[in-house]
Amino acid sequence: MLTTTALSQSQLRAVSGWPSAAQPLAVLLEIARDLTRGLAAHDRYARLLDAVCRAVACDAACLLRLEGEVLHAVSARGLVPRALELSFPRREHPRLDIIVGSARPVRFPHDSSLPDPFDGLVSGAPGGVAHVHDCLGMALTEGGEVVGALTLDAFGAGSFDGLSPEFLELLAALAGAALRTSALIEALERRAQHREQLAEELQRSIAAAHSGSLLGHSPALSRLLRDIAMVAGSDLPVLITGETGVGKELVARQIHAASRRAREPLIHVNCAALPEQVAESELFGHVAGAFTGALRDRAGKFEVASGATLFLDEIGELALPLQPKLLRALQQGELQRVGSDRTHKVDVRVIAASNRDLEREIARERFRSDLFHRLAAFPLRVPPLRERR
Repeated sequence: MLTTTALSQSQLRAVSGWPSAAQPLAVLLEIARDLTRGLAAHDRYARLLDAVCRAVACDAACLLRLEGEVLHAVSARGLVPRALELSFPRREHPRLDIIVGSARPVRFPHDSSLPDPFDGLVSGAPGGVAHVHDCLGMALTEGGEVVGALTLDAFGAGSFDGLSPEFLELLAALAGAALRTSALIEALERRAQHREQLAEELQRSIAAAHSGSLLGHSPALSRLLRDIAMVAGSDLPVLITGETGVGKELVARQIHAASRRAREPLIHVNCAALPEQVAESELFGHVAGAFTGALRDRAGKFEVASGATLFLDEIGELALPLQPKLLRALQQGELQRVGSDRTHKVDVRVIAASNRDLEREIARERFRSDLFHRLAAFPLRVPPLRERR
């Protein structure tokens, strides 16, 4: 005779009987009502999954959002915490690929040879059970477009026998609408945050724009002004070199002012003033919980500068471990926030400046040669004042 301690949550519910018809209908009604409530995206995901778990007897559930060909877990129940940090490319997870590609709910047999993406990630396996035995998944659609997936897992085989296809299809339809609504709210929240940060940077940019200008008619300065006019109209990275005090920031501002991005701010980052511990977060952003004090998601300077110009002053001071990440952002136009494995696409024109001899720094293995050549697509040397009489 089995004791209750040997039974999983889904088995206990099976013993006590499937919930009455009123309970699933009440859950569906709750999900529908949440569509019109003013909830934050995170709260909306959590409430949706809580409702699903009340209606369906399962040991684990996961709500995933589809971005391109990759599924990202946005909320989970019964899974270990690190599951929410993972991404699931469709081509690497055949079960998820089948679910996303199916117009109807998909149930996999307990002896399916297809690898389960959540094997080893379900918490509290009873009696040493290592693998999930009953798996159910639904593609979530909105307006004919697949926006994500909902997966349900149970340790006991046959746990989902009593579920009607009609109920599952209705559940999937409401969950798809809720997921799309949450994604739209999340996008609006990010946009509002981006605009707020952009407004702050614009105020700084306007104040700095009145701090001075390049003056003079010497041959050396005339050559510099011609080079500025030549490169300003392109999106080429520019590396400005010169001694301290020669006006490298003024050159950067003049390039930006003559560029197609002039209506956006010039985002200024002083690499010499960034402690190594916070430099990565400042440049690339972070997600909530990435480190002590990270209470919410925050965009870095690269994301704030998307569509604008990013001025990396004193680039020679940037810590060596961060240089490959900067190179990736320059080469591929994408980045990852601290604590996240998701990539963000950015459209940033980078202007860098240094008073160091970066080629000498490369020889001393203090600066990456590949990063130097990427930054120096158009090198500009600002002549010292003694050459500009």
